[in-house]
Amino acid sequence: MLFQRINRSDPERVFVIAKNSYTVALSNGQSVVWDYTTDVDGVGVERPPARAVNGGFAFAGIAAETIGISAYGLIQVYGYHPAARVRIKTSSTPSIALGAPLALNSAGSLFCLESIETGSTMIVVYPGAIALGAYTLWTTTTIPVFIKAM
Repeated sequence: MLFQRINRSDPERVFVIAKNSYTVALSNGQSVVWDYTTDVDGVGVERPPARAVNGGFAFAGIAAETIGISAYGLIQVYGYHPAARVRIKTSSTPSIALGAPLALNSAGSLFCLESIETGSTMIVVYPGAIALGAYTLWTTTTIPVFIKAM
């Protein structure tokens, strides 16, 4: 783990080094899960599968830099990230509000976090971040978040 040095002007952040096990390069702000289907080595990360498969429990963090295919790079697991990819779950679910919990994308086809319905009783969902910005559309954008994937 890499712990950022504490200073007054930059928020605390924690990173891990991980291997991109997916078939395309990762970019800064994309959410990833631990690879538990192919590499299964505790180092590989990949695109999140559908939420019904993992409930978000395999959430590894958010890519902190571009990571090429089969390359190693930094995944942020804790702290402020200025530009994480997000969207609302569907056009009829709640907008992302300041302080709202965010979870892995439910469809599993995107590298983003989504708003979640906190009153749901169907699937236990692990929120991996807190929104520090607001967003109201179903399309993907970037907003600041506070990550808690440790």
